[in-house]
Amino acid sequence: MQAAPTRYVSVSELYSTDEVELLLDEIRELEPTSCRGEDVQDFEIAGSGCSGAGGRSPAELTERSWDSHAHYRRAPPARARPLAPLYCRARLLATRSGAATLLLLLVCASICGCVWSAVGMRIALLPLASRVQLLLLGALSSLLLHGVMLSMHVSGLAALLPIHWDRLSGVTSLWSVFALLVGGLLTLYSVAFCSEYARAPAPLRALLLAGAALGLLGAALAAALAALALPAAARAPPAAAYRAVPPVPADHVL
Repeated sequence: MQAAPTRYVSVSELYSTDEVELLLDEIRELEPTSCRGEDVQDFEIAGSGCSGAGGRSPAELTERSWDSHAHYRRAPPARARPLAPLYCRARLLATRSGAATLLLLLVCASICGCVWSAVGMRIALLPLASRVQLLLLGALSSLLLHGVMLSMHVSGLAALLPIHWDRLSGVTSLWSVFALLVGGLLTLYSVAFCSEYARAPAPLRALLLAGAALGLLGAALAAALAALALPAAARAPPAAAYRAVPPVPADHVL
């Protein structure tokens, strides 16, 4: 035999008019006094549709009724952003060490540009060339080392290598301080006071002086990076010592 179709029972068939009024009275008693008003007196439960509603349609009853699902409905989950990981990594550049590293990279690139614009690949032909070469070496090495470390942190590859990055950053910053400071001071002194550059062309002297000044600025930025990295490296916990696993006796081997 075919089963009878399912019949949905409404609230008005489950509860009588007196029971619905009793429920409404209990709801009003539980409400705070400040929330009571004239617009709450004809409060009705959604879907009640009782016979004593005064001939109003179910649509009118539902508009002025209390929908429990609207009060207990969960908030929709946040939409996933496909570029969120890259955005979180890029926020590293907004930190003090990230901003100082970016400025140092810009300064080192400017030093290389000044020296190469002045003499190109003929830097060995300059008078007192070893001093300018030291400045150029410090700028190139700082540009490569700090650029690689910054890209490793932004890309997240730094977490895959067992390297103490704070110590490495501190040592690299100290080298940058030494090379840029010594190279910048020697180049500045040579171009400004040595007789070998007395008859040098004015554009050549201007570019070398600008490179020397940028070297001093880069040394200051590298010193700031070292001041940030070395205390963090000193506070880092020491690595756990390796403990050899004792060999398993032969009689315990399955």
